[in-house]
Amino acid sequence: MYLESLTPLSSQVGYGTLGLRGALGYEGKKVVVRGRTYSHAMSTHPPARLLFDLGRRFAGLRCQVALNDDAPANVSHADFTILADGRAVATAPYVAAGEKPRTLTADVSGARQLELVVSTNCWEFCHAVWLDPQLCETAMPDVDAGEKLLDCLQRVEIELPRNLPRARRAIVTTVSPGFEELLDDMLGSLVANGDCQDALPVIFGVEGGEECRRIAAKYDAVFIPCTKRAHINSTVKSVLYTAARVIDAEEFVCLDADMLVLGSLRPVFAALDACPPGTILACREANNFAFNNLDHALCSVYGGQSGDFARLLGAVNGEGAYPLAVNDGIFAGSRHALLALDGLIREWPHAPAWVDERRDIWWRNQFVFNLALARLHCGVELDPTYNVQLNSQDVEMSLAGGRIGASWRGRRARVLHFNGLGRHKYIESRGVFANTREPLTGRGDGDSYAAFLEALRAWAGRFGLDALAWSFYGTADALSARVRDPSTLPLFALLHYLIRANGCVKVLETGTARGVSAACLASAIAHCPAGRVVTFDPVDRPERAELWDALPREMKACLDFRQVGSLEGMNACLEKGESFDAALLDSLHTEEHVWAEFQLAAELVCPGGLILIHDVTTLHSTVEGALGRIERAGYGVVRLWTAERGIAEDDHLGLAVIENRQRESSSGSAGHPTARMSASARTEVVREKQA
Repeated sequence: MYLESLTPLSSQVGYGTLGLRGALGYEGKKVVVRGRTYSHAMSTHPPARLLFDLGRRFAGLRCQVALNDDAPANVSHADFTILADGRAVATAPYVAAGEKPRTLTADVSGARQLELVVSTNCWEFCHAVWLDPQLCETAMPDVDAGEKLLDCLQRVEIELPRNLPRARRAIVTTVSPGFEELLDDMLGSLVANGDCQDALPVIFGVEGGEECRRIAAKYDAVFIPCTKRAHINSTVKSVLYTAARVIDAEEFVCLDADMLVLGSLRPVFAALDACPPGTILACREANNFAFNNLDHALCSVYGGQSGDFARLLGAVNGEGAYPLAVNDGIFAGSRHALLALDGLIREWPHAPAWVDERRDIWWRNQFVFNLALARLHCGVELDPTYNVQLNSQDVEMSLAGGRIGASWRGRRARVLHFNGLGRHKYIESRGVFANTREPLTGRGDGDSYAAFLEALRAWAGRFGLDALAWSFYGTADALSARVRDPSTLPLFALLHYLIRANGCVKVLETGTARGVSAACLASAIAHCPAGRVVTFDPVDRPERAELWDALPREMKACLDFRQVGSLEGMNACLEKGESFDAALLDSLHTEEHVWAEFQLAAELVCPGGLILIHDVTTLHSTVEGALGRIERAGYGVVRLWTAERGIAEDDHLGLAVIENRQRESSSGSAGHPTARMSASARTEVVREKQA
């Protein structure tokens, strides 16, 4: 069925009105592209966004996109994106006026909502149109019933995983028979030096056997089997151009198996965040400016001739003059960018045959990659130290501090590429990582403490340092705050890692105040599916809501604020049978109140769990009396931040750490009889406080 038969939930266009059923949406004009009139078309002058309810009824959407004929050739261009439930599933960037329509094929299986988005930085004459948009209830034509997908250059057939890998970041490579040892070495160097523990490693194994699977398991990588459809050589790496069709990630770094990672790849991911969505980062071919443009590279490196541009592209639009000729040994892009790369190359029917014409030039796929970057205007040069190509370059190897290093032109090389003639260089540096039997692998649960600090800094920037007055960084007079080390905020770091390292899932807090400590606690347990922070305070302060709103969604979802006094709230938890792994007591700092809270916490927190008490050493405080009673009841109490030497982080507020387990007394019975509170006593405490 045609998409226009569905009524949009919402629509926004940048000029005129939304054009449906072939109407252009202004001046009574019709949609006409390259002289053909389309009766099933939608016109969406950018900035435009259409939202449809699919109700999980459809599997795919196929259409073409273009600029209407009334826009003069090359005077404007637009970026088209299809999103399913907010996730990009197809994109066509830099569609220029006068260009033939581009085909978009999108998998929308199971999607509740569909969005069509058009953007541009050249607003005038940007008459963007969606041609013959059709929804279908079966799988897309390029994915067969066996759940297999051809890469964009038809080199391999990809066996799609039943559950597609999901990650924010992915590092992707490919391997074929004979390259297993190189793969082992590359992945070992990536784990040791890449500083990307949060990225999902993925291996496309072309005719890969047990050894490939063993290496994938060694590095906790996702292994995706592929079957050859053409002669196996370097051209099979075109499967990496299709990575975004297979892997559900937001950002990708793709690299060859014949590389050694000697430095952090995190700056590459950071560069993607600083670039437009369609950007693809790559280093220059041969690490120099030997090639003036793609025309020069085509004739010099790829055994082609100028006429090949028209053969591959059809209509040529100055791509031969594109000045950035890159090596695809490592490239990086967003999901948006790699979907566009894959989709564009699939539009060139003669590309696979052209790649196969010269078996003696087995890297022709790289020219197709370059041509796509030129057509999309999306190539951005990556610093050459991220792909030092040893086929034409030399380095000085070193071993210092237990780490392999390389110097190139006086600079530290981040990634060495043992391509071509470089395969036989620096043999002594090969195998070092592959020989490690059990590397330190795994993605872990991410750096949620860093995410908490990012939100906290933004919040403190709005409310000022005084907003931390009732937190671990508060001053003794409770009027302001003092932070000695704003880079790591180690007092919060201690709270975060104490809770996280103890394996806590459910945490109780008394004294929410502005919600700072609760947010820190949430950062420590947000990775747990059942993670929860229950926090009590009779007063709800507006600053709390603003801080929590700034937290990542999964952290905010863990927070359960209950506007009630601590003793009443804890008593209610006991009556409902709630239990916790840890508690932070930080409401009223008097001996009687802390002692009452502790007795309730001792019943709510699991045996051996943590009970933390803040503000235990404040001047004129009576909390020390409560700690004495806790110790006499048979509990061990450790007082932190009380050292008489060193550099103090807090303002002598102090923190007590208590294991919720009574020591055995000399008579063999556990602790002091008043360590537990009867139900009637709990009720009496609540009544007293309410009175």
